[in-house]
Amino acid sequence: MTVPEHMEISMLERLLAIEEIKSLRARYCRGIDTKDWALLRSTLAPDIRLDLPSLRERGGLAGADAFIELASAWFGKTPSLHANYLPEIELVSPTRATGIWQQQHFLPNRYRPEEHHGHGYGYSHDSYEKTDGRWLVKSVKLEPMFEIV
Repeated sequence: MTVPEHMEISMLERLLAIEEIKSLRARYCRGIDTKDWALLRSTLAPDIRLDLPSLRERGGLAGADAFIELASAWFGKTPSLHANYLPEIELVSPTRATGIWQQQHFLPNRYRPEEHHGHGYGYSHDSYEKTDGRWLVKSVKLEPMFEIV
């Protein structure tokens, strides 16, 4: 009988991985909000996929370099605040995980109807992979719930 890969994770390993992923997501948001593109880049898998409402007509975005280029163009020196709450993190295997985060973002100088929300709420559906002993963001899909303009 083959043991499913996810069954090979001890409770301690599972809890440590969840805490590492929470820290990863915090660094990801801090990288965006402090405009520390090297920090943000260090959180991303090389082949990350980004799925945002404003990118869906183009089929999203792929690759860490494209992600950093987009983030630095969108946010530049503009003030922003990304806050994530109530994580639902599931380890799929010792090296793969998914997460759903309640998210709030505040982008006071970026509001444009149908493109950027000034103050929005929603859920981020993410995937993560562990490579060379560290967790990285593999994909991000933002599902907005509502915005305040």
